[in-house]
Amino acid sequence: MKKALLFCFASLGLLKLQYAQTPTWSDDIAPILYANCTACHHEGGLAPFSLMTYANAEAQKFSILNDVSLGIMPPWPPDVNYRHFKDERNLSSNEITKISAWVSGGAPQGNVANAPTPPVYTNGSELGTFDKSLQIPTYTVPTINYDMYRCFTVPTGLTQDEFITAIEVIPGNPAIVHHVLIYEDTTGASVTLDNNDAGPGYTNFGGPGFNNAALVGGWVPGTVPNVYPAGMGVKLHKNSRLVLQIHYPAGSSGQVDSTHINLRLSNGNLRQIMIQPPLNHAGTMVNGPLTIPAETVKTFEEEYTLPTNIPYAGISVLNVAPHAHLICTKWVVFATTPTGDTIPFIKINDWDFHWQGFYTLQNLVKLVPGTKLHGFATYDNTSNNPHNPNQPSQAVHVGEATTDEMMLVYFSYLIYQPGDENIVIDSSTLETPTAINEVDPASTIVTTPQLYDASPNPAANQTNISYFLPAASNATLKVYDLNGRLIDERKVDGNYGFNSLQYSTANLTAGTYLYSLVTGGFVKTKQLIVK
Repeated sequence: MKKALLFCFASLGLLKLQYAQTPTWSDDIAPILYANCTACHHEGGLAPFSLMTYANAEAQKFSILNDVSLGIMPPWPPDVNYRHFKDERNLSSNEITKISAWVSGGAPQGNVANAPTPPVYTNGSELGTFDKSLQIPTYTVPTINYDMYRCFTVPTGLTQDEFITAIEVIPGNPAIVHHVLIYEDTTGASVTLDNNDAGPGYTNFGGPGFNNAALVGGWVPGTVPNVYPAGMGVKLHKNSRLVLQIHYPAGSSGQVDSTHINLRLSNGNLRQIMIQPPLNHAGTMVNGPLTIPAETVKTFEEEYTLPTNIPYAGISVLNVAPHAHLICTKWVVFATTPTGDTIPFIKINDWDFHWQGFYTLQNLVKLVPGTKLHGFATYDNTSNNPHNPNQPSQAVHVGEATTDEMMLVYFSYLIYQPGDENIVIDSSTLETPTAINEVDPASTIVTTPQLYDASPNPAANQTNISYFLPAASNATLKVYDLNGRLIDERKVDGNYGFNSLQYSTANLTAGTYLYSLVTGGFVKTKQLIVK
C-alpha cells in the first residue's frame, strides 16, 4: 500500500502540467462520483463512508486517488475486453486524470451553482421509486457455529398476476447477510414449514424446501438493483408469497437482521423472464466432482447443451451471474453454436467473493437449440491465496458453507422472438471486445473465424462490422440482397485477432441484406437491416 501511495503522490506534479486550470469538485469531480460511486457511498449505503458532498469527497481525496489509480474502485470484476455490460462501473483514463489533477491542485470546490443535482437514495435504496416493499420479520441469529440458511415467507398481497420490472434487495445487516435467493410460493407450502419451526422463518439448505418454487431474484455482495428492459418482467401470481432464503455464515450469533426487498410491478402483458443455473456443480460438471485438495490450484469445467427438441426457435439471454465462494480466482463463460460460432458471456480475471452480481448484457443474445454453454472456474486452494479461509490450507469440497465451494452460473432469459437480437438495452459502449481469445485455460476455444452482429443494426448511414481471425489470412467482405445479388465486395483487414471496420450504408436502399466474411475456406454470414 505504501508503494501504491508513493506512486500516486509522485505523479501529482506531472498531472499539474496536463491541466491549464485545476478541475473542481462542482464542475468535474461530482459528476464522476455521482455516476460511479455514490450508489454505495451514501448515508445508509453499503460503503463505510459517504461521497455525496464536497466535504465528504475532500476528506477522502487521497483514498479516492489511490483506489481509482489502482483500479480498486469503482469495483467492476468483469473483463471489459471480453464482454461489455449495461451500467459498467469503469472510469475512463480522462476521468482518472481529472481526479488526480483535482487532488494535485488542492481539491478545490469551485462554483457550487455548477454542481449537478445529487442523486436521491431513499432508505438506502438505489432503485429510487418502487411499488412494493416487503420485509422479513426482525430476526436474531441464534447461537450457532455453522452456516445457517434461514427461509422467511412473506405474502405479496397481490390481488392479480403482475410482473416484476425491477427488484432490489437491501440487507438489514450487511455484516452477516452472505446471500439472498428469492423464490415464489404459489402453494402455501412455505407457511407450513414456517409453522413447524420455532421463531421467524425456517431453516432449509439448498432451496426453499418444497418443489415447484420459481426463482425470481437474488442478491450477493456487490449486486445492484436489477431493472429489466421495457416490456419484460418476472411473473408473480396473485395471492402468492415470496420466500427469502438468507445465508447467515458461522459467527453471526446474536446479530439482528431485517432484510427487505423493493419491487417495481406491472400488470401489463409483459414477456416472461426465467432465471435458472443451467451450469451447476450438481449436474453439468465435466471433470468433477468439485473437490480441491490442499495446496492445489485446479480448474473445473461445466457444459450444458440447449435441447434440440424444444418447441421454439431458441432463447434470448438477458443477463449472466457466476457464483462461487472464497478460493475461486477466475471465471470464463461462453457458448458455442452448432455452426461453430463462439459467443463470449463473461470473463473475470480476479474473482472477488464480495463483488458478485447479475450482469446485464447490452443487447439480447439469441441461443439456438443445440448451442453448448461452457463454464470454466479456477480455484486456488493454496496458502498463497489471501482469501483462503483455511491457513494452512485443507481440502475443500462442494457445499453450502462459505468455507465450502460452489460453481454455478445463473442466466436470465426469455423465449426467443424474431428481432430479439436487435434489441439494444445499453448502447453506451456497444462494441465487440478485443480479447475473446484470451481464455485461460481454454485458450484455443476460438479456432474458426468469427463474424459478429453489426452495430447499430438496423443501421441508418453506417454500422460497425467486427470479426475475429484465429490466424492472419486474406479476408473479404461481401454484401448481398435477399435475391442473392452481390451488392458490394471489398478486401478487409486480415490480421490475427479482433478486427473491425466502419461500413457505410448510405448508398443502400432501405431493406434487409446479408453480409459475409470470406477467409480461407470459411464463410460466415449475418443479417443487416438498413433503415
